[in-house]
Amino acid sequence: MEYHYNDGVTNYGPFTLEQLKQQPINRNTQIWYTGLPAWKPAYEIPELASLFGSPPAQGPPPVRQAYAQSPVQGQAVPKTWLLESILVTIFCCLPFGIAGIVFASRVESRFYAGDVNGAVQASHEAGKWTKIGFWLGMAGVIIYLILVFIIGVGEFAFFKNGNNF
Repeated sequence: MEYHYNDGVTNYGPFTLEQLKQQPINRNTQIWYTGLPAWKPAYEIPELASLFGSPPAQGPPPVRQAYAQSPVQGQAVPKTWLLESILVTIFCCLPFGIAGIVFASRVESRFYAGDVNGAVQASHEAGKWTKIGFWLGMAGVIIYLILVFIIGVGEFAFFKNGNNF
């Protein structure tokens, strides 16, 4: 059986049971394996319970919504647009590319924190700013090429008529 654990930010795994016991987990570390419907604290996993002793007197801590469904169970991370945003920043439009990078950096962290709607919204915003930057950059290149062509034709006509400096 392969186990996964979550430190509150990132999912780790898969691990065998013996490998999992060597990881930096505690009694409240969230654990998931195939067939388990939701993430559970480590002390509730029968194979790991002996590592932590008896449960606390006040009962287990509430399971955060972030662990209610595992991303491993079929939910895909929305597109981050990070690479595209970096390229737009480097090659053409610094302000729009930076806005894209800021939103792109929020996608995975929100997704793995359980905020799927926030991750989708951040992905949408990252895509919007990246596309705006790309198309403005393309418009700038086209305008530049048109100006080069016009100046080149003008210079050609100037020298063709016998004008010299």
